[in-house]
Amino acid sequence: MKLLRAFAHLLRDESGQALTEQAILLTTLLGIGAVGGLWLVKTHPEMLEALDIAVRSYLFVLSLPFP
Repeated sequence: MKLLRAFAHLLRDESGQALTEQAILLTTLLGIGAVGGLWLVKTHPEMLEALDIAVRSYLFVLSLPFP
């Protein structure tokens, strides 16, 4: 009975509300990002290749021995 009352009190308490809302928002954003990213890669593979070329060229220029 004490356990049930403690659990009911915990549900009425607002101490973890902000953390719960933040976790739900983060999970939603990560899920949308993952689904959108997969869709983008499957529908536009040439865009991924263009990004790869751009990143590799930046890394090449940054790795050159002169400033």
